Amino acid sequence: MKPMSKLYFFILLFLASPAILLAQQPTGSGKVSGKLTDAATNAPLGFANVVLLSAADSSLVTGATSDIEGTFLLDRVPMGRFILRISMVGYPSRFIPNVILSASAPQAAVGTIALKGTATRLNEVEITAQRPLVQYDLDKKVVDVSQDIAAESGTVAEVLQNVPAVTVDVDGNVSLRGNTNVTVLIDGKRSSLANLTLDQIPANLIESIELITNPSSKFDPEGSSGVINLILKKEKKPGFNGSATVNAGTYDNYNTSLNLNYRYNKWQLNSGYDFRYRTRPGNSNSFTTYTPENGPVTFQDRQSDQDSRDVSHNFRFGADYYLTPRQTISASALYRFGKDTGRNNVTTRFLDQNRLLNSTEIRNTNEQENENAIDLTLGYRLTFDKKGQELTADVLYNTNVDDENTDYFESILGAETLPELQNTLTDDANTRFTAQADYVHPLAENSRLEAGFRSSIQQLDTDARFFDFNYETNTWQFNNLISNHFVYDEQVHAAYGNYSNKYKSISYQLGLRAEQTITTANQITQELPPFENNYFSLFPSVFVTKDFNTDNKLQFSYSRRINRPRSRFLDPFVDLSDKYNVDYGNPELKPEFINSLELGYLKYWGNSSFNITTFYRHTTDQIQRFRTVQPLLGENGLPELDEQGNPVNRTETTFLNLSSGTSYGVELSATHSLTNWWKLNGGVTGFQTELNDAGGDTELSNSQLSWNAKLNSTATILKNLDIQLSGSYRAPMVTIQGRMEEMFSADLGLKKDVLKKRGTINLRLTDIFNTREFNFVSFNDNFRSESNNKRQSRILYLGFTYRLNSDGNNQRNRPQREEQGGDLDEDMN
Repeated sequence: MKPMSKLYFFILLFLASPAILLAQQPTGSGKVSGKLTDAATNAPLGFANVVLLSAADSSLVTGATSDIEGTFLLDRVPMGRFILRISMVGYPSRFIPNVILSASAPQAAVGTIALKGTATRLNEVEITAQRPLVQYDLDKKVVDVSQDIAAESGTVAEVLQNVPAVTVDVDGNVSLRGNTNVTVLIDGKRSSLANLTLDQIPANLIESIELITNPSSKFDPEGSSGVINLILKKEKKPGFNGSATVNAGTYDNYNTSLNLNYRYNKWQLNSGYDFRYRTRPGNSNSFTTYTPENGPVTFQDRQSDQDSRDVSHNFRFGADYYLTPRQTISASALYRFGKDTGRNNVTTRFLDQNRLLNSTEIRNTNEQENENAIDLTLGYRLTFDKKGQELTADVLYNTNVDDENTDYFESILGAETLPELQNTLTDDANTRFTAQADYVHPLAENSRLEAGFRSSIQQLDTDARFFDFNYETNTWQFNNLISNHFVYDEQVHAAYGNYSNKYKSISYQLGLRAEQTITTANQITQELPPFENNYFSLFPSVFVTKDFNTDNKLQFSYSRRINRPRSRFLDPFVDLSDKYNVDYGNPELKPEFINSLELGYLKYWGNSSFNITTFYRHTTDQIQRFRTVQPLLGENGLPELDEQGNPVNRTETTFLNLSSGTSYGVELSATHSLTNWWKLNGGVTGFQTELNDAGGDTELSNSQLSWNAKLNSTATILKNLDIQLSGSYRAPMVTIQGRMEEMFSADLGLKKDVLKKRGTINLRLTDIFNTREFNFVSFNDNFRSESNNKRQSRILYLGFTYRLNSDGNNQRNRPQREEQGGDLDEDMN
């Protein structure tokens, strides 16, 4: 079957599945109606929870909520005898027995039902207990974003800087236990938001963050170090509610957001808008020593001054509709557009063997990028009579299109030649279609079977067109030597199965995932034949947990994972836009395969927890960046010479598969409440990384012991005033040709609730000591390079958040899960 035929088939199958499954559910034509009022005031009671139970066994039949006038209607009810249960916060549950529907009387009007309020006023009780910032489970860490002051004005990357074992680099890229190959999911699915670096995603969109270092076979195995799953906020309280936030920071950093939710009867609607204006000034420098086999030692000193301005808008809309008490259809849409502008001014000084200046080159870059992204999701959920039995199906479509315009100015100081002018127009398009379904079938109280499939079809199309300015004709001329059009197509079709059970105090899960991958890399500019790579892979997983008691657990886990090379790693085109620093991809790169093992122990006591995990990760065909030094060739194909007749060198960067890579270590994490107003959480991770390549024309190896530590302190020093102080340290980390140097930083935040907790004022200072910078050392037999990179990281933010319909006086009109009767989701599912 052709790829497009498969695509159409999956779309039709998915769209037809709700109707097919709906036809298999029991339906009826009966109706039950009535009205709810307050017994004391006779005022209508809106948003009460109304549930119809079977009189025979009290099983759930259907449910709804009363509208703003207090009326309710339960339709599509089968014939029979029922019990009507009414529950609402502030009122005891009310039961109406003997509601009877028959063929001769298919409708029952129960009339007006008056509810008497309880004597205790809930809004006089103030609960001050808070969840910790990081909660530890054996198989994952859960970050409660609402407990982090950085979430009010910051990004997801800034929140993750407070999480043990996680580090974030200068560009917002995240590494987990020293490995940057992390898969980012949004609500467990791929999304255009996940294609962004995490410093571009506003933290106030996120409810919680799950860090899963050793996922089961149910998860996409992409990403060697695990999964970061971002759970979006989804307000479930009936009625209308929302929040509005505005933040302003030094160096022209601003962001605003508006989130609105409405829940009525069978509908749950949510929408949002986010605006961000961010500037990122910075500088970098590098000093490189060239030691060629045949020739004198030379030096290159590069100084760079850069600035960027990012403006983005996000629009979100979502809807859930309860077809029946057991069936839900969900749809969501996200539209993002933005404009990024930036400049980068680079001065390069070329020095001879005595470090005397030969020449100085200036290269200035100005770029402008327009981005448009769309996410469309359609979902279906079906629950069954048996508790825990569930079927879900989703179709996702996301596309991201970037148009970039870049101007280059290059000149040699003191030279009589005119400066070189160059313009680049780049079109990037990334489109992905995904269809997946998951089914859970309980076999017994402690055993269940899970199965599912997932098909993903993706295309990445990059078209970069370079133009050189011709002074003689005063026109821009197309340069086909450095222009590049590359298209990468990838299909991944997967099926998985998991079986779990429990024997006494030992529970276990066995899983297997099978994937067929079909890839095509097409370098159109050079008219090379397409490079195809098709392979079949199996990904087993094993989890065994020993429960000593509810607060004392031990778990062993194993999983096999994969890291497919990115499209730019595969593009063989030689990028000559910077003639002194050339890079190109390797179309013959193979995917990495990772075998990951973990043994973790988790202990709770009181308000404290302790988690220790040992881990081992072995990677075959590990992908690493590889640099070499080559002479700079002129237009005549001969090496260029400096003023003293010495060859001018350049660095060439590509990617290769190592024979193997190994990482193993220990992670310690803990939370502790020193008092009822002061909480600590933190962790230390130590790991050994070993890289080697004993094949091909190179024999490379490197190893190093590294570690990182995080500490977060949150204290309520005055009523409704929280202060948060966090610090982090990362020791040097190894690469195949060098290392990343150490880094440390500290952040401070304050949060004050005002307006009877309807509003919050927050003040936050990032990188208090201005020490967050990213430095690298690279070397081999022919060169040694030291680089320092610093962007503006010490920023002071002031913000305000206002919550709509969230005051305590309205609690009586909103059913809560903690109160009698639960919420509609709990009752209907």
